[in-house]
Amino acid sequence: MMGHQFSRLQINLIYGALFLIISWFYGAFETMDRGPYSRHQWRQADCLSITQHYYQNDLPFLEPEIHWRGVGQSGKTISEFPIIYYSVAKIWQVTGKHYWIYRGISFLIMAIGLFYLKKLAQRFLKDDFWAIFVPLLLFSSPILAYYSNNFMMNSNAFALALIGAYHFYRHRTEKSYKHLIYACLLFLFAGLLKITALLLFFGLGALFLYEMLWKERSLKQRWKELLPYAATLVLILMWYSYAGSYNANNMSMVFLQGLLPIWDLDWNDIYSNWKLLNSDLKPAYFNVPALSLLGIIFIGLIINFKKANRYFLALSILISIGIFGYILLFFQVFNVHEYYLTNLLIFIPLISFLFLDYLKNNYETIFRSRALKITASIALLCLIYSAAVQTAVKYDIGKKWAKNSFILDKKTTEYWEWYHWDYGNTLKELETIEPVFEKAGVKLEDRVVSIPDGSINISLYLMNRNGYNDYGGREYSGAQRIEKAKEWGAKFLVISNINLLEEEYLQPYLQNKVGGTEHVSIFKL
Repeated sequence: MMGHQFSRLQINLIYGALFLIISWFYGAFETMDRGPYSRHQWRQADCLSITQHYYQNDLPFLEPEIHWRGVGQSGKTISEFPIIYYSVAKIWQVTGKHYWIYRGISFLIMAIGLFYLKKLAQRFLKDDFWAIFVPLLLFSSPILAYYSNNFMMNSNAFALALIGAYHFYRHRTEKSYKHLIYACLLFLFAGLLKITALLLFFGLGALFLYEMLWKERSLKQRWKELLPYAATLVLILMWYSYAGSYNANNMSMVFLQGLLPIWDLDWNDIYSNWKLLNSDLKPAYFNVPALSLLGIIFIGLIINFKKANRYFLALSILISIGIFGYILLFFQVFNVHEYYLTNLLIFIPLISFLFLDYLKNNYETIFRSRALKITASIALLCLIYSAAVQTAVKYDIGKKWAKNSFILDKKTTEYWEWYHWDYGNTLKELETIEPVFEKAGVKLEDRVVSIPDGSINISLYLMNRNGYNDYGGREYSGAQRIEKAKEWGAKFLVISNINLLEEEYLQPYLQNKVGGTEHVSIFKL
């Protein structure tokens, strides 16, 4: 790659080998058959809850359900377009339930997305080293390291958008209408999974409209190109309209389908979220020094715009404005929800392409130089190591190479030590509670009250029982909450923290114990 000529097959094999080695280092294969766990287990369990109901109840595609039954409700609610949930459920009906199938599908989608980014880089930069470097640089994001084989849809949507970008580039360079169709189809499914995956689509669409209406004034000649854009937007609007209606008629408080803008917060909350966004979420998005360097490069290219690729520069500016607007519109979630930043990672390859193209066209000797490529490789290894450490401790604090790394501060290490210990003494036993339920007479159709659990579906999903917990219905508390659950059909009380057995309000409900494990107790109501 540094002066030596490789065939296309050899380059693909080299890239594939590096990608798999990095994935192994991240623990992607080690965690492939694990259920929902660790960072954002809450949202993972929501996704799996929908999949589980498709799997065991054979629900219609457009009528998903979750385990949580709300305030005496049906459990019917919808989030993303459920194509992956539904497909995994149908595969499970043939193979049996295996988490590695779900995680494997997500991992494969991400692998394909990054591979198409490599193909795009090869066509645009015409340099094999940089073509391999750019997707691996993107893969060094801690968000992608952790979520690339996860149950959530953000990384899947992002990967589909990357594939769409490749086909759009081919459409633009080859005037190929079929590649425009492919691109819009991919952006369609990306947007159906996560609307934020359309950042690139909107940027490309804005430039297309500018060229067609103002620069070239060629509406009559190019109206056919407008159709795939319009069809994509119409279908996405139809889906979100249906989803909103479905939730309004069933359970509307589970999944976010509106905005959570900065202007609805007071100054103290704005400051608090800003601190958390900078201290916790930004490092999870991308290595902060590397991100700062990309930002400086971007500003330098804007200043020196005459030597930069005008199209990519305009696109990068539009995407940056879109990112800024998105952060303002959803600012309230940026206290803990780093996965909301996944689709904003499009900034990384965009600026990389812009800068490398600038070097190639103005300083080709530097662009081709062995010294720059060696330096970039060393920097990439450091970024990958950092992402691997951050990912490893989320699953296993016992790995000394990660636990003792200088990457982690004491507070972070202590938190993950506590998390894994606490989970092992509370929710862990719910993962294998089914035989205990059978022995205790808790049937699949029996509703339960699960405490303590302030999430929507974590404990209910793990035990695979519909019912109620500490989430929602805040007007009811203590014994009143359990009485309401009984009214709504709950037959059993499941307590997954032995410390709660001392609570006074629970004593009347602890008289008829029918089963349990070391840390879980089951009582008939």
